[in-house]
Amino acid sequence: MNAPRRLFMATLGSAAFFGCAVPELSNAIAPLANPYDSAAIRARKGKRASIGANCIPASAPMPDLIVPQFYTDPPVYSRIDPERLAARDAAVRPLQLLVRGVTENADRWASSQPAEGHFARCAIASLDAAAKAQSFLGRIDYQGGYERKWVWCGLALAHLKLLQAPEYEAEAKARIKAWFARGFDAMRVPYDRPPSGSPSTQLNNHMTWAGLTAMALGLAAENQEAWAWGLLRLERTLAQVDPEGFLPQELLRGSKAWHYHIFTMGPLILGAVLARANGIAIADERFHRLARRSFEGYSDTAAFERQTGQRQDSVSERPSVGWLEIYAGEFGATEALIPLRGRRPQHQPWLGGNLTLWHARDV
Repeated sequence: MNAPRRLFMATLGSAAFFGCAVPELSNAIAPLANPYDSAAIRARKGKRASIGANCIPASAPMPDLIVPQFYTDPPVYSRIDPERLAARDAAVRPLQLLVRGVTENADRWASSQPAEGHFARCAIASLDAAAKAQSFLGRIDYQGGYERKWVWCGLALAHLKLLQAPEYEAEAKARIKAWFARGFDAMRVPYDRPPSGSPSTQLNNHMTWAGLTAMALGLAAENQEAWAWGLLRLERTLAQVDPEGFLPQELLRGSKAWHYHIFTMGPLILGAVLARANGIAIADERFHRLARRSFEGYSDTAAFERQTGQRQDSVSERPSVGWLEIYAGEFGATEALIPLRGRRPQHQPWLGGNLTLWHARDV
């Protein structure tokens, strides 16, 4: 790590729990580096596009996001009401179609050999339509704020993959970058408030996701402030890891404690990859202690049950394993390949799309 970045990260660490503003960035800090090299992926893993593979059209722009909440037991938020969940799913379907379409087409373009430009054009058109409509910058409720954070993360990561596409015209690129910059300004607001509640949105997995989203938006908009703000949130996550590898804020979720540990690992581990590409190492002993504890739950959740006094469950019968693709491929944790058997390729639109394509080293 170069000296300016070491100094910068030391400042971030000392500020982590004292409410300090993100430090003013020095001109000595190098421009942010895009960790996605589509040409290299095409050279390593590219294949001829499937016959009949079509562009997925953009969904309608959405300036407002009013989304029902589906947990019934605040402040723990561990019991789901099926009817409320169905209402939430209906409300966010257009968002899911947008982020899935953009990420899938970005990945189709990056993995096609020879490059199929119509996939890039399709993804870019969807991003540009959202930017022109100033999507997600209107009326936003609590759940809507959570949802747009995840969607913005996936869209910003897809944008980074598309930057090498000849089809990405300068005018569209400028509009989309400006939209991402405004997105950071809007997204950060609730996470700049002092922590409140138990568990606290300003300290739990939502903060970690906000951190990754800010880093992705910072890279996409070439915004050092967003990047630094996001790094600080990941440092705050790591600062909470206890000696046994648990996150106290997620243990408060009772029967869903393990689920929310692995839900936190997704943005944390991808954030570590983005940081590493920029000369910053955050995958320290705390990081690996949390990763090992979270991974342990796939075979035995007894430790989480001892901590919470509750049997552990997941939102689905097949808990998410997407972060394991990154853990195995980027950090050499080959044992993490076991839960991935029969479940590849791994797609997670909020983490940018096809995780197997970009992060797996064994395929």
